[in-house]
Amino acid sequence: MYYDLVFEGGGAKGMVFVGAMQEFEARGHKPGRLLGTSAGAITATLLAAGYNSKEMLEALNEKLPDGKSVFTSFMAPPAPFDKAAIQDSSIRAFLRAINIPLIPEGLEDKLDDAITTGLAEDERFRHVFSFVERGGWFSADNFLTWIHDKLNSGESKGKKRNFGDMTFDQFF
Repeated sequence: MYYDLVFEGGGAKGMVFVGAMQEFEARGHKPGRLLGTSAGAITATLLAAGYNSKEMLEALNEKLPDGKSVFTSFMAPPAPFDKAAIQDSSIRAFLRAINIPLIPEGLEDKLDDAITTGLAEDERFRHVFSFVERGGWFSADNFLTWIHDKLNSGESKGKKRNFGDMTFDQFF
């Protein structure tokens, strides 16, 4: 029997979904429509790509060469911002919109640029800049590489998985 499944987020709680899926499979059930947030979205994505609970457990237990969980690499510092990204940032636009009386415009522009560049380039503040500009505190690069590899590894329904470069529409 097919069931629509919704998985919530919760970080490490995402591992619990594997146990739930083991029982779900043992009872002969199959996933229908899938929905998830955060850790639940990872579970839903792997299920949509044809992963079973055993394959999901292997993926979630993956280790880095130093023995740490691959998930620890998902909390990497944000990548540096290039000059164009800094110049086109919403933080810079916000600062430009503020007019400080009695400060010449040229000086104010230099101050805006210095503040924006300082936030983007200083490792202590780059997380804040990344959160505002990219929508995340950490870099997503390691996660995107990992999930891309998972979506292109193994087999689903007797065929090699090749879902990593698909759009949501194609995947559906």
